[in-house]
Amino acid sequence: MFEALSSKILAGVVSLSMLLFSSFEGNDPSLSAINHSTSSGYLYLSGQLHSAFENDFAPIFASGVPIPIYYNLNLKKGSRMVMQKRFLHVVTFDPVTGVYEVSKEGEPEVFYTDSVEQVIRKLSSYRFKIPYQSSWGIVKVRIEAALTKVRFPDMDQEMDLMILWKLKKPSAQTQIDLRELK
Repeated sequence: MFEALSSKILAGVVSLSMLLFSSFEGNDPSLSAINHSTSSGYLYLSGQLHSAFENDFAPIFASGVPIPIYYNLNLKKGSRMVMQKRFLHVVTFDPVTGVYEVSKEGEPEVFYTDSVEQVIRKLSSYRFKIPYQSSWGIVKVRIEAALTKVRFPDMDQEMDLMILWKLKKPSAQTQIDLRELK
């Protein structure tokens, strides 16, 4: 049993080290148009993050280190910021069980899977619920996705994951008239 566990951990470290010390392809992420709806004083925003995790992320996700993905949300009325919020999505792999855990801020359920493809699908969608006031009127909504630096203790190495997105933060924006929404 310990031999199987140590071989899984070693395989993850080797895969990750190959990525960190070799060339990588990177990704060209983009955000879809922002969809919106309302209910009982809440604004629901949703969309998709495309082409963000296809290349180079499997060994990163399998490292066992929590990998955060941030969605930054801004609502502006003219030049005045009326709301600013950061939503955190995190994927963590357990090498003992071979299961990925995906938690998404704003969603009560944690998602578990043994498939990296399902992890990518889950991380690539967002749905945010925020309170709003119709008195804000017409607002400009902007959502931006970002990654951070992550420390990989097994290799004593820190890596800026934005390199895997070619240092581009995908964003989308729309304008919503909150006076018309009920």
